[in-house]
Amino acid sequence: MKKHIDDLNEIRSMMERSSRFISLSGLSGIFPGIFALIGAFFAYQRVSENDGSAYLNLSSNTDLLAYLVKDGLLVLFFSLIFAFYFTARQAKKQGVSLWGSTSKRLLFNMALPLVTGGLFCIILLMQAPHLVDAATLVFYGLAVINASKYTFDDIRYLGYVEVVLGLLCGFMDEWRLGILFWALGFGVAHIVYGIVMYKKYDSR
Repeated sequence: MKKHIDDLNEIRSMMERSSRFISLSGLSGIFPGIFALIGAFFAYQRVSENDGSAYLNLSSNTDLLAYLVKDGLLVLFFSLIFAFYFTARQAKKQGVSLWGSTSKRLLFNMALPLVTGGLFCIILLMQAPHLVDAATLVFYGLAVINASKYTFDDIRYLGYVEVVLGLLCGFMDEWRLGILFWALGFGVAHIVYGIVMYKKYDSR
């Protein structure tokens, strides 16, 4: 009887590996969260120097806008580098391919909302830059939820948190408050998610 149960568990494990990308590392969430907090700190400092009250007039302050865009791009760059590194290391540890049909489906389903959101944020930068921080949270959350069916189910809860924070962020009337919500979503939420995932999967 025990042999049959073991065989069923093995079959279930093989099916899960073939249909889901299970090489995401908890560290892939922790380090981007740290970078997001660092980026948010510098953005908050710069906005505070500019009073931070003219939330709707950011488009007229091109220097501040350029600084915030560069700050966000740096956070994104380092987050992607470290996320790729830790995911590749986890895949090697598990003896699975990093670039297979499942990971391709995962990336496609995550990229669609992200690319759409990125293009929409470009429009917002020209028309309503005060909503960019809220839009990035919402579209990122939707991307995570959309991709969750191809990896660990747990990740969709991170997506829910990002969407809720993004919607709340849209009601903020100061850049400093918007940055705090951005830090909560991309920083704190990512670190908490990463720690939970690391303890649940990486340490096994």
